[in-house]
Amino acid sequence: MVPLDILDRDTIHPVLPATNPEGCLEGCSKPRRPRRRGARENLTQKRSYACAPAPLSSIFSPKIHGESVEEVGARGGGFTLANAVETRAEHHLGDEDQIQVYVNGVVFDHVTSLKAAEVSRRILGLRGRIVLKHSVGVPIGVGLGTSASLALTTILALFRITGRGISLMSACRLVHEIEIGCGTGLNSEAGFLSSGLILVLEAGAPPRLKIDSIPLPRDSLLIVIAASPVEKQRVLGRGDLEEIKEIGDRKIGEILENPTPENFLEKSREFALEAGLATKRVQEIFEELARLPVIGYAQNMIGEACHALALRRDAETIVKTLREVFPEYFVRMFEVGGLVGSFIEI
Repeated sequence: MVPLDILDRDTIHPVLPATNPEGCLEGCSKPRRPRRRGARENLTQKRSYACAPAPLSSIFSPKIHGESVEEVGARGGGFTLANAVETRAEHHLGDEDQIQVYVNGVVFDHVTSLKAAEVSRRILGLRGRIVLKHSVGVPIGVGLGTSASLALTTILALFRITGRGISLMSACRLVHEIEIGCGTGLNSEAGFLSSGLILVLEAGAPPRLKIDSIPLPRDSLLIVIAASPVEKQRVLGRGDLEEIKEIGDRKIGEILENPTPENFLEKSREFALEAGLATKRVQEIFEELARLPVIGYAQNMIGEACHALALRRDAETIVKTLREVFPEYFVRMFEVGGLVGSFIEI
C-alpha cells in the first residue's frame, strides 16, 4: 500500500487549495442539484458524482518483480483519510471524442485520471467529450494516494453515468492495473477495500491482495503535515531497493507480533529511519511530534510529509502547535475511514 504519484515528475503538482477544507471531517457530501437546462441539452449531456478516501501509506515492502501485473504490488499498511477526493463527471454525447481533466478548478492532465477515463471509455464504448472535475482536499504528491483516488472516482463516475454498475473489487482491480502501468502506486487500492488502519499482508491485484486491519481508539483523528514531494529516482533509482524490501518485511513482521496502533506507528517510523527515507525535514517534524500528545506518528510513504494519530480532544492543540512551528507546511486533521460512493446528478 504505497502511493508513488509523488515519485513521477510528470505527476508532481503543487499543494492545491482544498475546495472544501472543513468538509474533510465529514462523509461524502451529497451533490447539489444543478439548475434545469433545455430539453435538447439534457438528452446529450449527463452528469455523475463519485467520492473516495485517500489511502495514506505508512510502511511498505515493494514486490515489483512479479511475472504479471497481478503479482506486482507492496506489503505494508496505512490509513484512509475520509472525504479526500470528489469527482464530478460530465458526458457530452454530441461532441468529438475528448477527455478534459480539472483538479480544484485548474486544468491538470493527471496521468491516472486520463488513463482511467480511457480504460472506462473503451470498456463502456463511450463516445463524445468527457469532462472530469476533481475536488481534492489533500495535497497531491506527498504520499497520500491521490493517484489511486482519482482513478477510482473516475471509473465509478463514468460507469454510473452510463447506467452500468461495477463492483468495488472490479473497480479496484482496474485501479491496480492503471497504477502499475502509470508507475504511480503499489496496492494503494487496498485503502478502498477496507477502512481505518489497514494492513496489506499479501501484495498483488484484487482479489489476490490480502488485507487485515488494526482497531483504532474511539474518537481518534489523523493529523497530516506535508512539506514537499519526493522525486521518483530518489527511491526507485536506489541500488538498495532490495534492502528497503527486507527492512519493510522485518518491520511488518514486528507489527504483526503486536498489532496495535502505537506499535504500528513506531515500527513504521523505524522503517523510514532505517531505510534512509526520512529526510532532515521529516526528522524535524518527528522531533516536534515527539513533544506533542499524540498516540503515534510516522512518515508518509513516500513524501516529505508525516502523519500522527491523536485523540479528538487533543487534535486542535496539536494542529495549532504544528502550524506555529511549521507555518509553510500543510497541516490538517482528518477523520479516519471514509465512504466510497457514486451518484447520478439529474
